[in-house]
Amino acid sequence: MLKKDNSPSASNTNENHQLLLKAAGSVSPVNELNQPNQAALCRTGKVVHVQRNDQLQPEAANRWLMYLVEGSLQLYSGKEEVGSISARTSDAAQPLFQDKTAYTMAKTSAIAKVVKFGREQLSILLSEQQKNAIHVVDVHTTASDNLLLDDIITTMSSGKLKLATYGDAARKILMNVGTINAVPELSEVILTDPGLTAHVLRVTNHADAGGTDAAHSVRGAISRLGVEDTKLNMIELLKNNTIVPANEVIANRYKRYIQRTTLSAAIAQVLAGSVPNLKAEQAALVAMMSDIGELLVLTHANKFADQFDDDAVLGSSIENLRSIMNGWVLSMWEFSEEYIDASYTARDWYRNHSGEINYTDLVTASLLIIQAEMPEAEHSSIPAVDNLLLARRLQQAGIDLKAPTDIVRAATSKIVDTQQLLKAG
Repeated sequence: MLKKDNSPSASNTNENHQLLLKAAGSVSPVNELNQPNQAALCRTGKVVHVQRNDQLQPEAANRWLMYLVEGSLQLYSGKEEVGSISARTSDAAQPLFQDKTAYTMAKTSAIAKVVKFGREQLSILLSEQQKNAIHVVDVHTTASDNLLLDDIITTMSSGKLKLATYGDAARKILMNVGTINAVPELSEVILTDPGLTAHVLRVTNHADAGGTDAAHSVRGAISRLGVEDTKLNMIELLKNNTIVPANEVIANRYKRYIQRTTLSAAIAQVLAGSVPNLKAEQAALVAMMSDIGELLVLTHANKFADQFDDDAVLGSSIENLRSIMNGWVLSMWEFSEEYIDASYTARDWYRNHSGEINYTDLVTASLLIIQAEMPEAEHSSIPAVDNLLLARRLQQAGIDLKAPTDIVRAATSKIVDTQQLLKAG
């Protein structure tokens, strides 16, 4: 039996929690959980300090999945030693006593640490995650769509996926970034470009994998990276990842994308002020990232400009591929569930849910407002708000989509203030 389970003192509680988080990201099948679910599992997990006289036996494995994280264990079948296992090896990434016939007991000749995760809780979390992850996108692709898909998949497979910044925007940022040293102002400059924003957040998401939560504000990302490192990353990215629209159709589509995305982020930030449980900066980021797949489509369409010199052809590819690309990019770059959910469902205009208003709802509201105030000349699939269930729920929170003038005015003011940071060049 496992004789004792030493409770950590107040001084090492945080150390044990970090050990649990690190283990959760590396051991199987716990590492199949997303970060929020790993964190939930770790809150009920335990760190066991195994000493020389302690014995680990499989009875404890009926309720717990146990993993060796420090030291080594000798494995016994009855009184006979049949093997050993050391921490940070492939064997240690599998649950102890997974094969109950291989050995019946484990001991250490010195000291070791074992982490324990609740087996039943893990099963529930995995089941719920799998159920919620099922998302089917039924798209009938054209030859033009397939051309872009093949090129995007090749780029993703090579690990060289980038979201381009277009020439004029990159030039303005490069002209001004050297003179901006305050975190708030640098954050606002980054937020003028969706691709640049995504790349900065990606760095912190990757740095925080298996650790604390990923950044939900550009200010937070800059604080983690440091001002100078952030600026160096920006300069390198813009110098090596800037493209010039190869034809007028792509240029116009890009301008419309930037205008819509920038305004959507600003509107979502304003709307978050009416919803106490949502953060304004995170609302803006979720809105800005929700159509990031469109930027990927435009980036690759620019490589085949002769195939996309007709606005209807390019527009069709954007509509067909945007949602798919949204999910691929955000998942690959380790964005959290709020971003991925918005990228898939913000344009599901007729949805309804019984829970609290969330970030996806604010993105949907911002797109509805933009269409109402500044409708595009071409036919739009965005409906009027009169009969939408979501609009009624938002109205109960003080967000009136039928009278959005004040919201747009406040959002536009934020955009103007930001643009003033960039001198025309």
